[in-house]
Amino acid sequence: MKSRLPLLLLLLASVACSRQPSQQTASAQEMRTIDSTDHRPAVLDPPPVLGDEAPLPKPKNPALAAEAAPITEKDEEVRGQLPFAPAIAMDAVDGSKISIRADTPRFEFKNRYYYFSNEEHRKAFSANPEEYLKGAFSKL
Repeated sequence: MKSRLPLLLLLLASVACSRQPSQQTASAQEMRTIDSTDHRPAVLDPPPVLGDEAPLPKPKNPALAAEAAPITEKDEEVRGQLPFAPAIAMDAVDGSKISIRADTPRFEFKNRYYYFSNEEHRKAFSANPEEYLKGAFSKL
């Protein structure tokens, strides 16, 4: 038995060495260098992009949401002149969110515009703006 073991090992070694490498192992063993690879960058899909216009703020009263008027060309013109987007402001009197439109009440004080949800808030602010600017909503 001991004399057969070296012969068996020699036979297995010769069979393993006599096999031809397959096409797959030959391509896997192919050496790739900087000169042999494609130097152009791979084409990737562009990332998803958000739209330019943000949705309108949710109204405090859902019943009024159905009655909201669509944005007109004059509203778009006013929004286009704003230095910020989306065209949403905060009422300096009660802190409510306002969608800025052409007919939105506003007041200029110390070279800044303040927008209001109704004309009564604008009148109250214009009577004493310093009082409202020191209030809870002045830091927002």
